[in-house]
Amino acid sequence: MNCLIDRRFEGAPVHLVIIELHYHAELIKTLYQTLTRANFKIILITLPGIFEKTALPSSQDDERFCVYLKPHGESIADFLGGLSSVFRSADVIYLNTIRHYWRELNEIPLEATSIVRIHNAHCDFAKLSHFHRPLINSVSILSHLIRKVFIGREWKLKESLFKKIDYFMFPNQTITDYVVGNEWVDPEKVLPPILPFGFLGENKSFSRKANNPVVTIAITGKVTNSKKDFNLLYEALKKCIVGLEFPIKLVLLGNAGQKHARPIIKKYKKLEGEKFSLDYSECYVSADVFDEKIMSVDFFIAPIQVNTHFRKHREVYGKSKMSGIENDILIHRKPSLVVSGYGIKGSIEGVVEYFDPTPDSLAEKITEWVNERRFDILMSNFSEMRNYDQQVIADNFYNLCQELILRKNS
Repeated sequence: MNCLIDRRFEGAPVHLVIIELHYHAELIKTLYQTLTRANFKIILITLPGIFEKTALPSSQDDERFCVYLKPHGESIADFLGGLSSVFRSADVIYLNTIRHYWRELNEIPLEATSIVRIHNAHCDFAKLSHFHRPLINSVSILSHLIRKVFIGREWKLKESLFKKIDYFMFPNQTITDYVVGNEWVDPEKVLPPILPFGFLGENKSFSRKANNPVVTIAITGKVTNSKKDFNLLYEALKKCIVGLEFPIKLVLLGNAGQKHARPIIKKYKKLEGEKFSLDYSECYVSADVFDEKIMSVDFFIAPIQVNTHFRKHREVYGKSKMSGIENDILIHRKPSLVVSGYGIKGSIEGVVEYFDPTPDSLAEKITEWVNERRFDILMSNFSEMRNYDQQVIADNFYNLCQELILRKNS
């Protein structure tokens, strides 16, 4: 399969091969939307189910974008093995997610500059010291070690692949600094996080009607206490509602119809009255409904449960793993209150303020943001976040790739 290069772009084209064999369809879509703004010839190697979720054009619709999909019934080993010439023709091979297929990925000819995007730093670089609840989960951890590590040789294969990889890239500066500070990776192999998970969305200012003084607050993601501390927010609202100068509406931008969401909804409905209203959906929130609701949102609240886990390993949001709140802030241009345990670095911090994980601290911040319209004041800081502009991201990554290619060939 051949792709013609669009000669409108200056500079030598970078032949970028992206591999995604797991589940990050949204990130693949973001990569395509961003990197097609620079002189990249992109080849995507993925699975049919992932590509379908991206809703991206086929190779026939975009001359600079080619897609290889694993045929039904073919093994991953045979699929990747049949693409050796593609890998050898690449300037840069970018592995967007690696969770399985360590043996198969070890067989890829990595003659080009190779980059791996890391999503869970503890799982990938500090496995032994970060098992999730090792005493409580001792049986399942032992089973995992026997099946995956000793029999499947997952750790050995991962170590072998990571030795072959030229560079690692992390989601943001906070995680980059955390990994380097713990000396888990050679600093010479760590790239700056210039390819973030999200980008700065269009400026779609919502014009508030004079007869609509309601301040709209939103929480994105699943409606469950395992990811967000809804109990903390509930207690904070109980404390501050009476002192608010404007009524507030809380919009839950996730499916609230599942079993674990029902107790949360029941509690919040007790707060409904002149000063508080609740908006939620008991089914999947479609993209159209999401976009419609978020247009009227004034700011986000992110009561993140920072201690989480991935597979058998403990992860910490804001240290070893990134929360989706950063993407939500960028794409939708909404300031946010964020729990203090979640650290954010860079220009995005200009639209974020923190609260301690106590009802009093969060109640105080909600009162300040609503009564003093703090969210309106912070909105101007989005204009200072040029490094999250799609064109800037594309140009920066293109320049980085050119530098790495020169370094590889020198």
